[in-house]
Order: sequence, then structure tokens, then C-alpha cells
Amino acid sequence: MPEMITDPEIIAAYNEDALGIKGKFKGLFRPNSEAEVIDMVRACASNKMPLTAQGLRSSLTGAAICEKGVALSLERMNRLIDIDVKRKSAVMEPGIILSHFKNQVQDVGLMYAPDPTSAQECTLGGNVATNASGSRSLKYGATINWIKGLRIVDGRGRVLEVKNGISEKMCAGYGALYRPTQLFVGSEGTLGIVTRIEVSLSELPANMFVGIVFFRDLKSAIDFTIEAIHEPAYKPVSMEFLDQGCLEIIRPKAKGIAIPADARAMIYFEQEYNDDSEKDQWLNLWFPLIEKHTPFADDTQIADSPKEKRHLYDLRHHVPSTTNEESIKAVKTGGCKISTDWAVPHNRLHDLFRYFDEIRSPLGDMTVIRFGHLGSGHPHFNFIARTREEKVIASEIDDLMAKKAVALGGCVAGEHGIGKMKHRQLAFQYPPPIIGAMKALKRELDPAGIMAPGNIFEME
Repeated sequence: MPEMITDPEIIAAYNEDALGIKGKFKGLFRPNSEAEVIDMVRACASNKMPLTAQGLRSSLTGAAICEKGVALSLERMNRLIDIDVKRKSAVMEPGIILSHFKNQVQDVGLMYAPDPTSAQECTLGGNVATNASGSRSLKYGATINWIKGLRIVDGRGRVLEVKNGISEKMCAGYGALYRPTQLFVGSEGTLGIVTRIEVSLSELPANMFVGIVFFRDLKSAIDFTIEAIHEPAYKPVSMEFLDQGCLEIIRPKAKGIAIPADARAMIYFEQEYNDDSEKDQWLNLWFPLIEKHTPFADDTQIADSPKEKRHLYDLRHHVPSTTNEESIKAVKTGGCKISTDWAVPHNRLHDLFRYFDEIRSPLGDMTVIRFGHLGSGHPHFNFIARTREEKVIASEIDDLMAKKAVALGGCVAGEHGIGKMKHRQLAFQYPPPIIGAMKALKRELDPAGIMAPGNIFEME
């Protein structure tokens, strides 16, 4: 087993996440293999030493940071083991960076569809831990839909290998376990350390363009999105939105994307197509809908070249990266970015936006930035709390919105997970016996209680 790293300068680099949340790790392990993971877990279990797994610490819920124990960084376990073109599947270690993996798959003419905004700063293992999704989940679903098999080292140091059945019918025990990989997707390191991942791949689309549409207000942007989702003729891969605050963030870097001065929202949608003739057909379908919902139809822009699309994606990524930078500054004065993660059926979006307007007054002049996956009913509201007092207020607003989302048929967390910041919201989603069943499962796989303490819930 590799020696535990205790150098304070090295540990400091692993003791802070994307929001600036800091922990108090006593040491750090950086295994190179599953065998080393097993040794580390067994050693920690025998000494009842808490162990928190990390990818690249892009978590927005504090999941990769802990107030006690040691960190286990999986960044060195980053091999792509195999791509099976015929079976459309791939096997890799958890530390592989998502964007690197997607590029390698694309080189052989296939696609790994889940596409979180943080693709260049997150790992496949982290995606499994949080069931990450992103913009293209509108068409392709979240990580959980693409996982075929996993190897996990549980809290006892045992290796568990789980694969989803491929038979069309099954009736063997509890239905929730018919696809056993799903038990570990979203478990945030509480049940074990993922050491190997098998995923499904799909055919690479021939072409894709991005439509950039501006709106006078958020209501019009939501109306446009709902109609495009409801009408079967439209088949967008994603429908993302940026509010006025986001437009102000990206305006200085827009370079060629002309943002109308009085625009209050932007939607960009992705549309797959096979050839120029089909592209023209799609454009002829989309433009009447655009003209129906915005007076800025003539300002609509189409990004089709790789350079144009890369520029747009970089602009989109600039928004959360900017808010994360503001969060890091705010942590120094007791604050933090509080990001909502609730999701609702998309036809209930108006209800949630109206509800926010009703309850937002306690936020005062706190910065509120809204963006994200409108087509999936999953926009992120980001509150930049500058002080400890503002952090409490922002968390209370977040809780109220999460409760409302559940009441409207949605959920409290769409892709970031629960981590250590949203324990209270789990009870909005599930009755006590279900949470109790989760805890019982954790006790079975992690009897010493060492795995990612504080993630999802506190153990008694």
C-alpha cells in the first residue's frame, strides 16, 4: 500500500472544491490500481479512519471535501481500458477526464452522450457518483442510463462486480435492483469506491447546429421551450437558457454573437441533422416558432462550424465558472454560492419561476444568476451569499423552492447530488422508511462507517 501523503502543501491542493469549500483532511492517498484501493480501504476500516473519494473536486455540494479522515484521489486511475466498436461499449477506470474520454470515443466514430458543463474538469467516476447529466439529457438522459457495469470496493474492502441484465424480462427480487449498477450511481462514495466502469456508446450524429435565440423576458423564453418540447415535430437535443445576469457576464466575451441591448433571456438549442437539405428543413420548422415567441427573431443566430459551436460552449461554461469564482471569494467572508438543483416537469416551470418571485424579497440585493437545462425542467438558480447571514437566507430560499418542486411532481436534486449541503432536502423527497432503507444498505456495505461520511445523510 502506498504511503499516506501528509505534506500540508500537497494536502491543501486536495482540500478545496469548486465552490471554495475547505475540509480538514489529515492525509491523502493517490492509488494507481484497484489492489491499492483495496489495501487502503481495509487499512482505514481496521482503524475506523474516514475515507472520502475524490475525482477532480468539481462538486457543488461539498461531497468531495470532509472535516475528518483522509482523501482518496482517483486521478491516477485514468486508463481507457477498451472500446468495443461492435458492441458499442467502453471500459475505463474512474479517474479518466470526461472530455478526454468523449474525444477518444469520437475518434472511432461513436459518442458517449452525457455531457455535463464541467466535462473538462470532471471524471467519469465523479459522474457515476453524482449521476451527472447536463444539457443533452433532454434527448439522451443522465449518466445512469449509460452505465452497463461497475466494479466497486466496498467499506469492508471487498470487490463487488455488478452488471445490468440484458434480458427483456426479469422478475428476481426487488424491482429496484433489476439493474444493480443503479444502486451505486448517485451514491456519492457512501457505499464504496468505483474502480472500473463499463458504459454504453451510441452512433455519432452526422451533424449538429446550435440555434441562439433572444427574448424580451423569461416568460417568453419558457413559453418557447414548452411549446418546442410538447410539439413532436421538434426534436432538440438540448434547450438551455441564460437569464439577463448571464448575458451581462458573457457580453464582454461574446465576439461575434450579437446580443440585443434589451434582451432579458437567451435560449440556445441543439439540433441534429444528416445533410444540408435536412438542415434547411429544420430551420424552416424552427423559425416560425421563434417568430411567434420573440420580437428578436431577426437576431437569431445559427452556430454550425466546430469553431462557432466551441465558442458558444465556452461562453456557456464561462457563466458557472464565474459564479464559482465569486463563491470562492465569498467563502472568505462566511458566504458561498448556493445553487438550486431541483427539477420539475417542464410544463410546471412557470409555477416555479412565479413562486420564486413571490419569495425572493429576503435575498435583498444578493446576486441571483439563473441558467441551465430549461428543456429538462432543470434550471439552476445561483445565489451568491456574501456573508454567513446571507448564506442562511439563501439556503432557506433554496429549501422553499425544493419543497415546491417536489409538490409539483419534481425532485430536489437533478444532477449535483445531495452532498453535505442539502441533507435536509432529502427528507422533502422521501419518507423516513426509505431514507432508513438507504442507511441500512450503507451499514451492510460499510459497517465501520468510513466511506464519505456526511454525504447524502448523517449516520446515527
